Amino acid sequence: MGEYTGRIEIARPPGEVFAFLSDLRNMPHYLPTVSHVGRLGHHDDHADVAVEGEAGGHRYHNDGWVKAEPETHRMSWGSHTLADYHGMLAVTASGAGSIVDLNLTITTRPEVAQRMRAEHGSVDRGMRMSLDRTLASIKACCEQPPAARDAANDDEALHDSRPFGSSATPGPEI
Repeated sequence: MGEYTGRIEIARPPGEVFAFLSDLRNMPHYLPTVSHVGRLGHHDDHADVAVEGEAGGHRYHNDGWVKAEPETHRMSWGSHTLADYHGMLAVTASGAGSIVDLNLTITTRPEVAQRMRAEHGSVDRGMRMSLDRTLASIKACCEQPPAARDAANDDEALHDSRPFGSSATPGPEI
């Protein structure tokens, strides 16, 4: 099982960043392998979700959960079917902006680990690159002016963030 962490500064207030990141409708915009997230149900402390997308040339569907804590600007998630997959992000104030800290725990499937070693030299390097691309995607989405972001949401211009590559997503193939 691998533990991966990353951090990025964003030139937007923490409340705004957290509101964007915790809105399930926005996840396909900043999680490059995700094409759709739908709410399956809501419990007292979390929402059950279905996540669909494509990673490594393969379509996937995974059911999981997401817990948003607006009062502390923290969000956590996991999979109902992949016991060794979960993550957490926290948004904190930093000067006039925010810092997003991302933590991911995952065991990479053997065929994906083999591909990562071939493409990146090691699983850790491949995961680090994926995490960095996800953080860059978050930054790009959050730093867009809200009017531009709203217009892009309307015409789904942000919907395909595949140029960032594979990602640490709520339902990754990895």
